[in-house]
Amino acid sequence: MEFNQFADSALSSLLETTKFLKEITDGISDDDGEVRKLLEEGANSRLEHAEKIIERKTKHKELVQEMQKARGESTTVEDLGRTWNKRRDAVERKPINAKNTAEYQSFKRSIESTLSNAEPEANNSDDDVVATEVSCNSAFSPYDPWTKALIRNPVRNKMCGHIYDREYVHGLVKNNIGIRCPVAGCANTVYIHPAHLIEDEAVRQKIRLQVLQDMQSDTDDDEEEGTQEEVEQEDEDED
Repeated sequence: MEFNQFADSALSSLLETTKFLKEITDGISDDDGEVRKLLEEGANSRLEHAEKIIERKTKHKELVQEMQKARGESTTVEDLGRTWNKRRDAVERKPINAKNTAEYQSFKRSIESTLSNAEPEANNSDDDVVATEVSCNSAFSPYDPWTKALIRNPVRNKMCGHIYDREYVHGLVKNNIGIRCPVAGCANTVYIHPAHLIEDEAVRQKIRLQVLQDMQSDTDDDEEEGTQEEVEQEDEDED
């Protein structure tokens, strides 16, 4: 597993831990506010860990880019060694403020929404999903925006609310950091990151419901067509 996958897994674990502890404390009496205080302290600690992870991810990305530049500028192994050492040292000396990155801001919002119950990510109601999609000027669709096939295992992009097929989008962004939401008119310009993709049972149920409605609509159309043919046949027989 490559570095970014380890980092993404760690970030996901930090967020899931916060959700788990929040669910547990919801059922505990907290008249003096002590439970809430402990929950917030733990969340702040995990946020600090996330900051360090994202800082390392940012630096790792820059090191990879500098290595590629060094290779392009070098004609011998010796040249590569000297050029790489200079570029690496420059990156290591460069200060990085992870708090200014889009990934950190997104992670922080997820932590805050988990603590406040403002936008639970795993059990959104249909109204929450629709509201998010409307803000992006897009109607709900049970079809994957890339393949146009019916979505079997949906995941929601928490940055904009649009829905993709899990297997396809994860395979697409696994080794490509330059993929944005493909839905026409989507205002989200952030590159899709595996940590942005979350499973949503409400969306899964909504897709199933729409598929059933489409099937019922097709059945009704067939029945109506059959009835019309029978009427026409009876008219011909009477003539």
